[in-house]
Amino acid sequence: MSDNSYLVNKPFTTPDLDQIHGASMKILEQQGILINSEKVLSIFKEHGFKTHGPKVFFTEQQVLSAVESAPEQFEIRARNSENNLKVGNGTPVLCGTGGEVYIAQKDKTQRPGTMEDYQKIAKLVQSSPLKQMTAHESVHPSELKAATSHLDMMWSDLTLCDVAATSNTQDINCLKDSLEMIGIVFGGREKMINKPSTLGIISPLSPLQYAPDQAEALVILAEHGQPAAITNMLLLGSSAPVSIPGALALGNAELLAGVVLSQIVNSGTPVIYGSTSCPLYMKTGASCLGAPETLIFSKGVAQLSKYYKLPCRTGGSLSDSHVMDGQAMAESSLSLSNTLEIGADYILHSFGMLSSYLATSLEKWVMDEEICRYIMASRQKIQVNPKTLELDTILSMGSKGDYLTHPTTFQNFRSLFQHGLGNRDSHAIWTKKGSRDIIEQAGELLEKRLDAYQKPVMDQGMEQELSEWIERRKQQI
Repeated sequence: MSDNSYLVNKPFTTPDLDQIHGASMKILEQQGILINSEKVLSIFKEHGFKTHGPKVFFTEQQVLSAVESAPEQFEIRARNSENNLKVGNGTPVLCGTGGEVYIAQKDKTQRPGTMEDYQKIAKLVQSSPLKQMTAHESVHPSELKAATSHLDMMWSDLTLCDVAATSNTQDINCLKDSLEMIGIVFGGREKMINKPSTLGIISPLSPLQYAPDQAEALVILAEHGQPAAITNMLLLGSSAPVSIPGALALGNAELLAGVVLSQIVNSGTPVIYGSTSCPLYMKTGASCLGAPETLIFSKGVAQLSKYYKLPCRTGGSLSDSHVMDGQAMAESSLSLSNTLEIGADYILHSFGMLSSYLATSLEKWVMDEEICRYIMASRQKIQVNPKTLELDTILSMGSKGDYLTHPTTFQNFRSLFQHGLGNRDSHAIWTKKGSRDIIEQAGELLEKRLDAYQKPVMDQGMEQELSEWIERRKQQI
């Protein structure tokens, strides 16, 4: 196990993590995990796991053996190989908001999402200054038939973008369809085996359960060697204890059970260890993403992922606010900064999220990208050497020098962060330009991005094959 000393971003010491691990092992050995799927239970039985009815029980050796077989790093292929993404190498994989139902508008109202909204988000992903992958169901298109909407969404992801794509894991049929479509992009589903070409989100049903569809979807991903981001969302005080150590121990048991399942199906399959847990707001029963406990829990998740040497997923630009106000930007900035500082490897909900995962704002998407650029720029490693020290320049200029006109300023000023949003003008100039606030600026930048969008080139034969496959599948459904 790797060492963890007490730091601001590491609230738990190695002995603390040992205790959490030990508690999780007792939970898995004595309480077990409830899995109401005969298919999945039979897999555990075949591999020598103790079962009793729908419950599976785990020994510490079984858990550690599985954890050791999962890779610390892996790469996800994109349609354009230049957009391939490495997970676990220190550079976070950014993914926009996913699973939202509503579009938050500038007039403080919300409306159901549409396919047009979904396509706009796909265009934002493709035109982003940050390297991203798609988040399936970035907003649900309310006008589409529920049974086939996943096909239209995946079509947009694969044709409007040439980045890595996330699969739909709502149920096993949606996942199978996603794999078929991504298989067409990579020359056939059989050519995807053990070559990560997508990613699926698998969510335990807390406390200590896996719903049949999620457990079976995890099996399907593992059979194909496709990575799963196993992620729970505990509500402290509802589906988990109020205490953070207790909640971490419970959540850790859930996640490790998923890791074990993926590895006994296909040893070496990539998995991401993740949680986006938070306290329950006792006055209303809602989630409380803006609480400081959410940030502390995320730090614990990151430490545990490193403890097991697994890539980590947590956080994002999270907010409980319903509009793009000070609360939204403060919570989102704190959450995203925390997530980047603790070294999360895969960050879902990086952009656009409002209303505790229920709504997406396109203007906030643009603003969150700017915040992310800012934070990442502030985390860059600075090289100290004779060139960057510029000692000769400083000595030659002395106390009366004007660096504004010095050649080194002209040579180097473009290396400074170039902001895309925000005001840097005096009040008089800002007023003369129309007194635009940050939301208005974001709206203007959004329209410019969408107007300038260019659809990435796709082989005509591939596009036609995808289109024909979708039509056949819709008729079958």
